[in-house]
Amino acid sequence: MKTKAIPFLTLAALLLVAAAAIAQYNKPIPKPTAQPAASEAKASVLGNPDSVKWTTTTNEAATAEANRRVLASGKPGTITGEVVDVSCYLQLGKRGEAHIACGSKCIANGQPIGIVDAEDRLYLLMAEEHHPRRDGQVELKSVFGPLLAKTVTVNGMVVEMKGYRALFVHAAELGGMVKREESAGGK
Repeated sequence: MKTKAIPFLTLAALLLVAAAAIAQYNKPIPKPTAQPAASEAKASVLGNPDSVKWTTTTNEAATAEANRRVLASGKPGTITGEVVDVSCYLQLGKRGEAHIACGSKCIANGQPIGIVDAEDRLYLLMAEEHHPRRDGQVELKSVFGPLLAKTVTVNGMVVEMKGYRALFVHAAELGGMVKREESAGGK
């Protein structure tokens, strides 16, 4: 009888182990606590949310009713995401720390700058001031170039049109004024 008891005990032990494994398998998996990544913990905040609006020069540029409708579609918003060089991001998917050397050169040489948010939506960054932007008096590369591959939070006017997204920021407020308007007749 001893020889028959050993297989029975072995089978019973295996069933207990299997039951414990099934019970462990059916336990709900605990969700990780949301802790920001190191780059997010130190995210720069750019732009004052209280001053986000279209400037006088932008309103002046809306000369036709169609322009005013597009302008009216813009809303104050706050976007948090990674600063990217748009050209390499769209062409090759490049972003992050490994792309800083290349992306910095692209931005320094005039390639567009963007922010990729947590849902992988790309927002083109634009200086909001219409006439100064058009006339080369404001730029964003000195402000956002050093922040390439870092997480930032930026306040500005958000526009979505035909599948494109843009965030218009007050370049002058962020330190993106490259030259002052000259008074008439002198430097």
